[in-house]
Amino acid sequence: MFTIKFQDYANKKAKKLVNKNKLLVEKIGKCLIRLKNNPFDPPLNTHKVNSKNFGFKYSSSITADLRFIWDFDESTEELEIIEILDIGGHSGKNSVY
Repeated sequence: MFTIKFQDYANKKAKKLVNKNKLLVEKIGKCLIRLKNNPFDPPLNTHKVNSKNFGFKYSSSITADLRFIWDFDESTEELEIIEILDIGGHSGKNSVY
């Protein structure tokens, strides 16, 4: 099982998204549970992407258009920490990659 850690940038964006759409709370929560248990669980559609702000990292689906950009925290030898770097759309002006 992994530990989830949000960077400040991702945490601020998540709060803004949730304030605009309260229904996202449950969807983000379910996604985080799946990520914590198995970051490569098929419903997450996890894959490597070249993100605008962070370079090559992992992307996992929250909804059809909403994604987490994340990576393993390389400061630990066991790679048990997943660090959420960004959250945003898959397409449009607010896309994360």
